[in-house]
Amino acid sequence: MNRLIRIAATVAVSMALFFGLSSCGGKSSSSDKIKIGILYSTTGNFSISETPMQNAAKMAVDEINAAGGIKGKLIEPLYVDYGSDPAMAAEKAQQMILKDQVVAIVGTNASNTRLAVIPTIEKYNGLLVYNTFYEGEKPSKNLLYTNTVPNQQVASFIPWMIENLGKKIYIIGSDYEFPRKSIAFAKEYMAKFGGEIVGEEYTPTNETDFSSVINRIKASGADCVFSGVAGNSVVPFYKDYVQYGMDPKTTPICAIAAHEGTIKSIGSAAIGHYASFGYFNSVDTPESKEFVKKYQDLFGTTTTVTNSAEGAYHGVYLLAKAIENAKSLSTEDIIAAASGLEIDTPAGRIKMDAENHHCWLNTYIGQVQEDLTYKILASSDGLVAPIPN
Repeated sequence: MNRLIRIAATVAVSMALFFGLSSCGGKSSSSDKIKIGILYSTTGNFSISETPMQNAAKMAVDEINAAGGIKGKLIEPLYVDYGSDPAMAAEKAQQMILKDQVVAIVGTNASNTRLAVIPTIEKYNGLLVYNTFYEGEKPSKNLLYTNTVPNQQVASFIPWMIENLGKKIYIIGSDYEFPRKSIAFAKEYMAKFGGEIVGEEYTPTNETDFSSVINRIKASGADCVFSGVAGNSVVPFYKDYVQYGMDPKTTPICAIAAHEGTIKSIGSAAIGHYASFGYFNSVDTPESKEFVKKYQDLFGTTTTVTNSAEGAYHGVYLLAKAIENAKSLSTEDIIAAASGLEIDTPAGRIKMDAENHHCWLNTYIGQVQEDLTYKILASSDGLVAPIPN
């Protein structure tokens, strides 16, 4: 009889657990915690970009918890490093969803990693909050995108380059989805505004020697270089650019992936070059200044606030607000609650598009100064609508 009682009790507990998990889609929501995965590389080829993103995400989580959490429930963050390896990122995402039962994952960076993770996210009906500027192609119904697509980053940059720097443009990019797709978009605008492409090439994502590339740029007679070189390779590209005789005063680099973190690692070789992003840490508002100061107080000045770090920060806040407004912790309900959502961020007030899961954002063009910050030279007149392909 005792054995039968034990069996019955075990079955009852198992059924309770099963139905408890089923009621929230297999996601973790204990009486006082909401579990969220934070998936960034603090090692590997994209560590310069992703370490500040993880730091900023942690800032947001800690601030939300200090303010009482989400409907009285604290966020339980799970920080995971995938070593800049797309396959490992997919493996870690699956573990987070199935084993750790996270409500959502905030993270990934490079497009090849995002694309590697999406099949896992979709297969298990998870939710990924993606915080990096990207090429705008193949958007997923299971993702919320909190950074720019090409029309927000490139559409105003190309005509500005042609008008202010010259029409002869040399194109270079790292050989993966974001640079190639963004460059394809940029070439349409070069043609539209009278630009002349005098060279185009792509380098491996881990390239460290740009000497031969720079010699070809030098021989091309370019007025400026449109660069989609990304990740840690930005550092040797800029250093080699100066070492092999190129001058930003006569032939500047105009970048879509050279954020403040890489500029800091480059040093003086970055001075005089340009970039376009949805946020620079030099945005002159009280909210931005407070955000940068908080970051420095917490993490020092070894790393720095970047466009994507700010995207990660407001990505966590946007997710928290959507969870707060959602009917349940299901992916569908959280995404529905995010539709049309507006929040205040260090970059200003932004909103999630009501249809396409992308944010309306401000956009800026900046030039690197002697203190290795970007001086903002031009900005959009209000929020720019996202137009993913």
